[in-house]
Amino acid sequence: MANEITDRNNLMRNWFNNDSWMNNFPSIFDANFPESSYLKTDIKETDKDYQLKVDLPAVDKKNLDITYNNDILTIRGHRDSFDDHNDKNGDMIMSERSSGRFSRQYNLPEVDPDNVKATYDNGVLQLTLPKLKKDVDSGHHIQIS
Repeated sequence: MANEITDRNNLMRNWFNNDSWMNNFPSIFDANFPESSYLKTDIKETDKDYQLKVDLPAVDKKNLDITYNNDILTIRGHRDSFDDHNDKNGDMIMSERSSGRFSRQYNLPEVDPDNVKATYDNGVLQLTLPKLKKDVDSGHHIQIS
């Protein structure tokens, strides 16, 4: 047990003395605010639609809520807690997995909300948000009087 404690202390000492400590700062910050590290997203825009891929590992699709209102797509949900986070024997030396509620909003203007398609497979949410068809203004002739 003493060697385990020494190993943990050395791990922490090396981490704090590492020259790249400041490079790790964002990940430290994310660990305290899991919602900022959730919902890693790719967004592609075409002439016809927006296409999103959102990583949501270990989230059950029944725990997701997706809305579109006033040009804002909102994805909300929660991930249940992990049973193995309870460390009765003191064996856990690091834990980065998070649980709880999350939410993220995306500004995607002029979407046809009636035709949005969503699929969820293997922890990846895919959304296709078709753009509203714009009426082409053919122009108007104005008479000068």
